[in-house]
Amino acid sequence: MKKYLLLLFLFSVGLAYSQEETAEEPETAPYDFLDIFDPSRRDKEKIRTRTRLTVDAGFTQALGDGNGIGEDYQFFGSGIFGVALEFHTRLQPENDKVRFVYGLGLSTHILNIKDNQGYFTQNNITNLEPIGINTDRSQFVQTSLVAPLYIEFGSRKLQTYKDGLKRYHQDKAFVVGLGGYLGYVTTSSQVIKFDREGRDVTSTLTNDFEVNNFTYGLSAYAGYDDVQLFVQYGLNNILDGSPLEQKYVSIGFRLR
Repeated sequence: MKKYLLLLFLFSVGLAYSQEETAEEPETAPYDFLDIFDPSRRDKEKIRTRTRLTVDAGFTQALGDGNGIGEDYQFFGSGIFGVALEFHTRLQPENDKVRFVYGLGLSTHILNIKDNQGYFTQNNITNLEPIGINTDRSQFVQTSLVAPLYIEFGSRKLQTYKDGLKRYHQDKAFVVGLGGYLGYVTTSSQVIKFDREGRDVTSTLTNDFEVNNFTYGLSAYAGYDDVQLFVQYGLNNILDGSPLEQKYVSIGFRLR
């Protein structure tokens, strides 16, 4: 996890440096993903909707039932990774102070389970129980198709290009986003790695857990330029009908 966060930080620094190096304004307005489907957008003086590719990474825990951070799941090694295509639509035609942000992406939560425990399902109920052997790794991985929904605040500069078009800069501005997400769980897997008679053995069980297929929660972010800090809190329990009532709580960085 430390390695991934270090790479994420170095990438963001390099991206910011490369933007500073490009001081000369381009002659033409930048292309947008939506231009592929509607070429006439290129000739419009100003447009209200722009797209951004967002990548996020950070730490995650499953909290509830009185367990604290790092009690049931390791803090280092438990993480969240995601990628999404976002659409930014200005709510006011004449300025860019407030935007509606929405999109579609994939999000993966990884929980490193402590104390030689794992998820076991019996009578359609999944719970966290001892595995009965010493494990090198006990990991629960859940991937979801998610739709982020935000109201974003932060005024951005209107740039006039040499071809006569005008576009609002999507960088070099402090922004704050408040909202949440809706999602559908596509896969849930448990990976257990252990030693048996001197050999490394890995056991993987997929989609054999009574999880909540639909996921939703609250989310917020804030930051400058293309890097923001985000926090995310799940409102639904990970497991359906289980006495283990725990929800995802995540914090990390996002690049766009």
